[in-house]
Formats: sequence, C-alpha cells, structure tokens
Amino acid sequence: MGLFDKKNCDICGEKIGLLGNRKLDDGNLCKNCASKLSPWFEERRHSTVEDIKRQLEYREKNKNAVRSFSITREFSADRYHVFIDDNKGLFAVAFNMSEQDNPDIVPLSAITSCRLDIDEQRVDEEYKDQDGESRSYVPPRYNYSYDYKIKLGVNTPWFDDMDFKLNTFSVKDHERAKMMNYEQLANQIITALTGAPAPAPVYSNGMMNQGYPQQGGMMNQGYPQQGGMMNQGYPQQGGMMNQGYPQQGGMINQGYQQQGNMMNQGYQQQGNMMNQNAPQHGTMRNQNAPQQASGDTWVCACGATNTGAFCEYCGSPKP
Repeated sequence: MGLFDKKNCDICGEKIGLLGNRKLDDGNLCKNCASKLSPWFEERRHSTVEDIKRQLEYREKNKNAVRSFSITREFSADRYHVFIDDNKGLFAVAFNMSEQDNPDIVPLSAITSCRLDIDEQRVDEEYKDQDGESRSYVPPRYNYSYDYKIKLGVNTPWFDDMDFKLNTFSVKDHERAKMMNYEQLANQIITALTGAPAPAPVYSNGMMNQGYPQQGGMMNQGYPQQGGMMNQGYPQQGGMMNQGYPQQGGMINQGYQQQGNMMNQGYQQQGNMMNQNAPQHGTMRNQNAPQQASGDTWVCACGATNTGAFCEYCGSPKP
C-alpha cells in the first residue's frame, strides 16, 4: 500500500480523504467521526479504535442528558458559557446548550480543582531616537496585557480538565474596568462550581498582581506601584510599607511625622531612647520626676542634667 493511498475509517468504514485522516494508536479515524468526540478530549493519538468507539457511544448518550438539562444558573464569558443545573447537580462549559453542540454534561461532584489563571505578557516600550532608530527606555518601560483562564480539573473517564478563557482578546493594562469584570466573573464561576470562595488567582509569570499594572517586584493592591514593596493604596517612597500616608526613610509611619530611626508615637523624639510624655535629652529615659545626680551635677525638672547654676535648656535656676 502506497503512502498516499486512501484509507478507510476504522469507526464508520468510510473512505478517508487525503488530508482527512486522524491517526489512532492502532487505526485510522475520519474527520467526521473525530468531530463527534468531546471537545475536551486530548488523548486521541494514544487511543485505540475500541477506545474511540466507547467514547462515541457515551457521546450519543450525552445527547439525552443535554435534552433533560435544566439551566438554573448561567455565567457568560466572551465565548464560553458555564451552565449549571442545580436540580440535578450538573454543569457544562460550552458555546451553546443544544443537542447539536452536544456539550459534555458533568456532575458538579466530579470537579477536583478550579482556579483563575492570569497570563501576563510584558513588552518593552520603545521610542525613536534622532536617527529614527528604535530604542528602549533606560530604565526600561513596559506595556502589559492579560489573559484570564479558568483552570478546571475534573474526574471523568474521557478527560481530566476543562480549561477555558474568559476573554477573546488580551486586556491592556489601562483597561482596568475590564480587568475587574473578568476577575469578578471568575470568582462567581469558581464559587458556583465549587461552593467555596475563590482562591487567589495564579499568575503565570510568577508574580501576584491584583488586577492592575505593576512596576517592580511585589504585590499591587489596586494602584500603579513603583519600587519593591507593597502599596496599600497610596504612592510610596522608600523601602517599607505605607499605611496610608507618604513615608520617607526606613521605618513605619503611623500617621505622624517621624525623624530618626525609632518610632514616633505622637510626640517629637530626639536621641536614641523613647520619650514617655516629656521632652528628653541625653541617653536615659525621663519618668516624669526630677532625678538626683552625683557630684556637682544636678537634674532639672525638665529632665536635663546640668553643672551650672541655671539649666542649659530651659533656663530654670538650680534648686
């Protein structure tokens, strides 16, 4: 038999056209029979003729399940729809719920996992120099785009995943309303299918971006971020967490101005120790009471240690 000789389909027996053969592990499958297989089925080349015959029998029986399917909830993405029959505990993911499309009807109990996977693409932004050559910015600038995919694991005899995209075209980083809509839709689908709150989305690039463009290396909670730590909703300068006010330096700003390396709890502090409700100078803590010193030194009521007849800081006379 020659290489280009026509073959017969081992399922229906019809002649297979020149480009119509779908190779099986131990036979051949025509294009028409292949179109009747589940759209989620991915192991055709490693299937035997007997495997395909059994699946086609299942697909015929599935038409009865489609006819009796009662849609109680429906979630619509750009192309795919998630149909749920709460009365029978069944669902389907398809373009249409019709016998002609014959979407696989799967028990909700067969779901093994469900999450949102966000694929982030990053492209260098360039400009034209004086010679008309394309150049990258220094430091580099990037344009981001996103694709939203539901990763749905199931336990069925014919397939073990039903992954599908929510969007048709990639979402640009400035289309924030679309980003929020896709994430909200994903959360609704995951909760409806699993009965549990949606887990955090998984980003295919290894970073966690909460739905908006990100510059730097940490999580952005809703606004563009420059730098390396978490922004809780306002611009941040420096290397620590900003709790709602601009921050300069290396410690946490709790809403009041801070100077030095210690935390200011609402009063001005100078030196290396904590001021407990009174001005402080030196290296010891003032406990709101005069302190007697040895030798010729004396402690003023303001807390300063002196050697002369008058306090060097407040001017009070030596007691």
